[in-house]
Amino acid sequence: MQEIATRSDRSSRTYLLKVQWKEKRESVILIRSSRNCFELGKVLRENPNLFYSDDSIRALIPKVAELKPESARDVDGLLNALAKARVPPHSRQVHTKLMLVLGELASRKIEDFDERDIAMTLNAFAKKGLRNSEFFEKAAEAAMPIINTFNSQHLANTVNAFAKMDHQHSMLFDEVANAAIPIIGTFNSQEPANTVNAFAKMDHQHPMLFDEVARAAIPIIGTFTSQGLANTVNAFAKMDHHHKMLFDEVATAAIPIIGTFNSQELANTVNAFAKMDHQHSMLFDEVANAAIPIIGTFNSQELANTVNAFAKMDHQHPMLFDEVAKAAIPNHRNLQFAEFGKYSECICQNGPSASNAV
Repeated sequence: MQEIATRSDRSSRTYLLKVQWKEKRESVILIRSSRNCFELGKVLRENPNLFYSDDSIRALIPKVAELKPESARDVDGLLNALAKARVPPHSRQVHTKLMLVLGELASRKIEDFDERDIAMTLNAFAKKGLRNSEFFEKAAEAAMPIINTFNSQHLANTVNAFAKMDHQHSMLFDEVANAAIPIIGTFNSQEPANTVNAFAKMDHQHPMLFDEVARAAIPIIGTFTSQGLANTVNAFAKMDHHHKMLFDEVATAAIPIIGTFNSQELANTVNAFAKMDHQHSMLFDEVANAAIPIIGTFNSQELANTVNAFAKMDHQHPMLFDEVAKAAIPNHRNLQFAEFGKYSECICQNGPSASNAV
């Protein structure tokens, strides 16, 4: 029986190797037979594992050089296809080089880029975390004169890309805000959160935009994901911009789906409410109940932020504090001094068992 099983395992491995070899060979053929940048981009999008094959990489580099991307659509199409590719460690250098070469082309062709090209190319670099200051500066300069042609997705993706890469451009952010306000009603459930989150990350104040985002978000708040809800209140709290009705609606929307929140979202939500001194006992109880079963997934900062938020709001929940104390002890060496202070002060105020654990 063991011999039969071994033969079966070998047969399965052989079959898998044959399939993988066939896929690699087909990818090489598709790359070499691409007649233009559109076809090559399609090959990249439909074969996200292409960079796992050295043969495919060896075929791709000369093909890009041969096709000589000329138009803005050629460049941004290839960049976005590359941004979606899965890249193993041994291929990162080649992948990065290809993206940067295309980035140089994009910088030279920027006057031909429309709003879609600008937003998509910025998003491609941000998605892979590739810094390209020259293109970002040129993209901002190209975007501002045509900012009123940007739709909600283009506006949100543009500021989101700048925020992800920590690239400051105050004038662009002001122009995006001014363009967003008149069309704020066209933003979908993800775009308001992404927009205010980008402004908060860059510490860029624009109270009118935040008021308009709140106004537009409230009627569709039930369509927000856990991430969208947490990011929205977190952005408002970071900018010290309190909007009572928005926070109440976020709490109402969060409670039924609280079980879908991860550790970061739970911590950020109660932390935002505490920063704004916004009382909502039912939300805090539900966050505690959701946090306890997954407390082992909280990092040290999330644990500290959670108990600190409960302490700020004077919201008692002894079971949560006991569980936080138990989770914190194995990680005590990772605690920063300020975090340890939060634990000591908050936990010791919330019941003898938590205090004894500390």
